[in-house]
Amino acid sequence: MLRPTSALLLVALLAPCASAGHFTVSGPGGAIPDFVPGTGTWNVAYTGTPFTSTVGLSSPVTSVTALHLLGFQHSWRGDLHILLKSPSGAAFNVVVRPGSDGWTVGDTGNYLVGDYTFVDTGGSSVQQGTANLQPGTYDVFQNAGAGMWTVNASNVPLSAISGPAGLWRLEIRDWAGSDVGALAGWTLEGTDATPPIASFCAGDGSLSDHTTPCPCGNDGSPGKGCANSVSGSGAVLGASGQPALDTVVLSAGGMPSSATCVFLQGDALADAVFGDGVRCAGGVLLRLRTRTSTSGSSTFPNATDTTTLAARGQVAPGSGVRRYYQTYYRNASATFCPPETFNVTNGLRIDW
Repeated sequence: MLRPTSALLLVALLAPCASAGHFTVSGPGGAIPDFVPGTGTWNVAYTGTPFTSTVGLSSPVTSVTALHLLGFQHSWRGDLHILLKSPSGAAFNVVVRPGSDGWTVGDTGNYLVGDYTFVDTGGSSVQQGTANLQPGTYDVFQNAGAGMWTVNASNVPLSAISGPAGLWRLEIRDWAGSDVGALAGWTLEGTDATPPIASFCAGDGSLSDHTTPCPCGNDGSPGKGCANSVSGSGAVLGASGQPALDTVVLSAGGMPSSATCVFLQGDALADAVFGDGVRCAGGVLLRLRTRTSTSGSSTFPNATDTTTLAARGQVAPGSGVRRYYQTYYRNASATFCPPETFNVTNGLRIDW
């Protein structure tokens, strides 16, 4: 095995175990309700009915990189106020009535139907007067002076938006009547506090992240794979080290003694019965290494290997690419959960 220097080992011991992950989540669209007179006073209160749609995030958000409105259209661009809201109720302005000072009509041009991406920098301006906007990439627009919305909402860059895990909400408010629109859906992209290595696909009956149960009622212990003939707890796959430093070592245990096992890597998710267990590592599968377990345990890479996990899996440390891992092993007891004679551990998700 390629061994890190003592300096790298010290960094590995001292560095935190979590790093920013990347997320992309999508929500449904719908019609944007038209303004009803008497349902709001600019920069004082909004009591109308906005368009709303939510997406769920399982880890705290540390920044937003882009908001995509898909199949979006609306006449009279200056009518619309677009916000994001966190699960705590904190609101963040994304586009605030281009061309309007809160009392005037604002831009009379339309959002022509298509996909719109809003980013901090590098896009065009949405404030273009009478011109119709074509689908494309546009900068966040929070207006200025009396045209700003400052009541219970923050005017910060997308990159400064953060908040807890839970339901994040897109809200679109229409501030003038007679002009309508809709969107087909929306996507939020950003970074979160996802740990770089996380266990998933437990065969413990919880079915928290997949839908396929253990095939013969052979649930294992929490966090482990489905039970096997020598362990009612099931086999477990764990890892040590850090992806960014290319020091990750996979460790499988709880398998039958001297069982042949195969460390697998997938580039997508699966959800299917696999022998006496459930396989959640899917897509393009790579057999990283075949081993014979010692007292039911095995590791990859170990002292006999001349490669690292990243090199064998053809991924670049620090790239942020996500891969899925499980260990498949022989369980040659014909009377246990027949007719299959193999099983699999829980899964590991690694963000490289």
